[in-house]
Amino acid sequence: MSDKFRRLLIVAAGLFCVLVFMLSPVFNFEEISVSGNLQIYNDEILERAGLDGAVNFFMFSPRRARQQVMENHFIDQVVFRRVFPNELEITVWERFLSGYIEYLEGMFLYIDENGRVIEVRSYKTEDLPVVTGLRFTHMQIGEILEVDNPAAFSTVVTFAQLLNRHDLTGVISQIDVSDPNNTRIRVYNMEVYLGDTSNAHEKISTLREIVNEWPGAREVRGFLDLREPSAQYIFRILT
Repeated sequence: MSDKFRRLLIVAAGLFCVLVFMLSPVFNFEEISVSGNLQIYNDEILERAGLDGAVNFFMFSPRRARQQVMENHFIDQVVFRRVFPNELEITVWERFLSGYIEYLEGMFLYIDENGRVIEVRSYKTEDLPVVTGLRFTHMQIGEILEVDNPAAFSTVVTFAQLLNRHDLTGVISQIDVSDPNNTRIRVYNMEVYLGDTSNAHEKISTLREIVNEWPGAREVRGFLDLREPSAQYIFRILT
């Protein structure tokens, strides 16, 4: 046996031993932490990522795991961080529902604050507004809804983001953007006129103050005109 061949055998044997050692249970993940998830259980995230069994530090593919986890459209982003030798940190950013859009007969599109379709179901599961006035002929789960009236869609997104920020979505039953220059929402039994998206932040801030400070808001029937929030808003009780 030549010296060159003997050296190659020694190198190959050494590499094989290193590989066997790297793939040994010593480097299996022993501590896995999941943070940032509020709606989705840890077990589902681990199962989708292929982490519901013994997984080796070196064999784990963050890219493949990310693709599998993000098949759940409630997840906006996920990051995997390996900590040598056997720890894994998972950070999740979720999408949250902002409303529903009636779709076909008895079906609802679940959308987030950016107008992305999260799910399609035959029922509503949360107290969120139904969006009316959008025109569309096609939708795809996980994608931003494509509409024939983009001005109305932009209006929905603007107000939905502000309503989420001010924690008002739970008290609103409808957002009507049939005419995006005369947007209307229903808060309890009140019809609220918002007009267009100009001064949108001021309008929703004013609405938040009214809902919070007026204890009888839930029972009263009437309308509230916030189209010019810088002026004295108009409120009328219907009897």
